[in-house]
Amino acid sequence: MMPLHPNVSELSKTIRFYCENIHLDDGELASGEVVCREGEPLELHLGWKTADSLKLPDEAHIALGRFDPHVHFRESPLPTREEFEKLKRDGEEYESLNKAIAAANQNYSIRSGCLAALKGGVCCVGAMGNIPWSPVGPERHAQMQGHYSDNGLTPIVAWPRMEPDSKPVPGHEGKDFGSTFGGSGLTGKARQDMYHVWKGEAVSFHNDEPRSDETIQDFKDRKNPPDVLLHHQYFNGDTVLACQKATIEIAKEAGVSSLLARHIPIGPALQQILDTSKGVDFTMPAEVGLDYMYWNQDRLLQQDESIALINYRRPAHPTRQDQLSLIELTKDTVRSAYPIFFGSDHAPHAKAVKAFQKGLPGSPGTRNIEHSLQFYLELQRNHGYTWQDIDLLASINPAKHMAQYFEFPYEVGTMKTGAMANLHVFLPDEPYEVNEASLAKTLEDPEYHSALNEEKGLFGKTLFTVLNGKVWEVAEMIAAAN
Repeated sequence: MMPLHPNVSELSKTIRFYCENIHLDDGELASGEVVCREGEPLELHLGWKTADSLKLPDEAHIALGRFDPHVHFRESPLPTREEFEKLKRDGEEYESLNKAIAAANQNYSIRSGCLAALKGGVCCVGAMGNIPWSPVGPERHAQMQGHYSDNGLTPIVAWPRMEPDSKPVPGHEGKDFGSTFGGSGLTGKARQDMYHVWKGEAVSFHNDEPRSDETIQDFKDRKNPPDVLLHHQYFNGDTVLACQKATIEIAKEAGVSSLLARHIPIGPALQQILDTSKGVDFTMPAEVGLDYMYWNQDRLLQQDESIALINYRRPAHPTRQDQLSLIELTKDTVRSAYPIFFGSDHAPHAKAVKAFQKGLPGSPGTRNIEHSLQFYLELQRNHGYTWQDIDLLASINPAKHMAQYFEFPYEVGTMKTGAMANLHVFLPDEPYEVNEASLAKTLEDPEYHSALNEEKGLFGKTLFTVLNGKVWEVAEMIAAAN
């Protein structure tokens, strides 16, 4: 496809797009012009077209920029020795900590993560804290938030990490890694104590504790499932529901203000959240795993094994039946005005880190955020999702949720004059294939790999991502246009 405008990079600070399909908050599509100036709020002129507006193809759409509340960056600031001595935890050593941070920073930079977001039409991300010297307590959280804000191309909300003996970050949402197999491994009283520290505050958790009566090695010896399904059958619906139920009880007893279930993988788990929310004193927003809307166990078995192994994920990829139940229930739930949204859990581990070690899989997670549009279109094209469903799940609801914990310059999550100019400009019917070599260059990530490699039947091409009025061309390489 030829560039939309041969001199787009030479345009003035003001860029005007005329489009036939502008997504309005009520789900209607309208024609008109959007006006973008870096750092200034959006101007929306329905039915308007000026002589100097950049006309998009008739089939192009302009939606709100996407907000992804669940990604994993690897970059962390190096603490000074003075900071370390003040904030260190038992067992930490300064030299070994700095080595671990430096190694993590080499694998995946903030810049690379932000480029991936822009490629996928995503204007804001929420970064998990499972990194060396993670944002535990108010001071370390402030340090991490400052590092991300100073170095990010997009706004990055740094979620503080919960620990039993660390102060909460007032007015923020703490992330419970104690529910994560392979995370901090907190169990029993230690995890209860951690929730009590965050009494009256918002918290979030993952549904992926291991089985209480069987290790993954024991399960492998007993069941001997295919390698690509080992995690996905060990961490099944039973483990997800058990972890979720136990966490809800801890939250009830501790008295939190909000409990967010992150990256929900199956319909019954979402149903349990919805049922429980009717009888508790705190809010229970729901984050559905975007990759679970596409990947399932049958689909993994159809892939080349070397690609399928990239898809290691905790908790399990669903069976096709559980996936369909999640797809339908998510659609019904978002239409009921419940606070539900997508999170990609974009996990940029190096490929070698995912390899089997001593017969067991390595780091989980799949690179998703740059392919958000392809996942949305799977739902829109094949499962009856409307554009408004997608806008609510990918833009409006997550933006409103994240705005509780992060200060944006203008209102977010709404398509109107005066709001923050965050836009996603895309072609929905353009066929798409992953080109790993091209993406490695575009995203400045020499380790780039994708579980969507060799996938057929994908659609969607992002043309521009507009972030606070700054227009980024992303169709091929990523470059600022104003």
